[in-house]
Amino acid sequence: MRVHKSFILMGMMALLSLQSCEQNEDILIPGNQQPDYRGVPTIKVENYVNRLFIDLLGREATDSERMRSVISLRSSNLSLNTRDSLIRRLQRDTQYRVGDSSYSHAWHERMYNLLKARFLEGADEAELYLRLGNAQFAQTIARLNGDSVGVFSAQEQINKYKNVLDSRWKYRKGLITLGEMCSFMINNGIYDQINMNSFNFVNASFDDLFRRFPVRDEFEQAYQVIEYNKPGTVFGRVCTNKNEYCRALTESVEFYEAQIRWAFYTLLQREAGTPEVLNLLSNYRYSGDFKNVQMAILRTDEYAQFK
Repeated sequence: MRVHKSFILMGMMALLSLQSCEQNEDILIPGNQQPDYRGVPTIKVENYVNRLFIDLLGREATDSERMRSVISLRSSNLSLNTRDSLIRRLQRDTQYRVGDSSYSHAWHERMYNLLKARFLEGADEAELYLRLGNAQFAQTIARLNGDSVGVFSAQEQINKYKNVLDSRWKYRKGLITLGEMCSFMINNGIYDQINMNSFNFVNASFDDLFRRFPVRDEFEQAYQVIEYNKPGTVFGRVCTNKNEYCRALTESVEFYEAQIRWAFYTLLQREAGTPEVLNLLSNYRYSGDFKNVQMAILRTDEYAQFK
């Protein structure tokens, strides 16, 4: 049987057309396209870069840093990937930088100083070392006098001041978590002096960590731990002393939630919505990496003011 060539050609063309339609069909998802940022003024991009340097490193970007970052952001149409790359570099880059040691070092110094301002009214290193020296001297005198109770008491104070001072580099090295650093910040003589007596200490520890005061049952349980060293239940954990109490606060689910809210408040000057907190809470509890919380906020158009 003979088949005309034109029919064969028409059949082949139809088959190719069908295959082409199957392979190249586009599925459009409304609202999934990246906005066109070409209309964003360069001054806004420069301000965004400068804010990142200030919020993450505690200083403004140099002219060369600002220029490099703006060019990179502009060339990618202010893409989220490029923003993430810039933020990640400021948080984690360990390359030596004049004046900073490294961006990572500067970021950790920034966090250490922010927490000292938050909990210790910005106490400087000189005051911490002075108190540490006084505690060491008191321990020496107690040893000379054969006062074992005084030796133990002085050693406890020494440990607390060392915990604060050493948290400066231990957090950078990944040896402690941000929660542990916060625990050290509220468990030392300076914090005790700012919030004198157990009544004020309990209220202040809740307020400084969670931006709320304890309810009646929370206060009663915490007070007997701090004032009398009696067992009390704090966020579902039995505590018998101040050290255990501070750890219970800073290892609770509410601590992670409060840190997310603190990040929103300090970076956006507004309260975080419940959906925003829930969106970040699970990952933050699992990873313990506060940098990821910052990233989620700093990459947004709201923070960058691109809209």
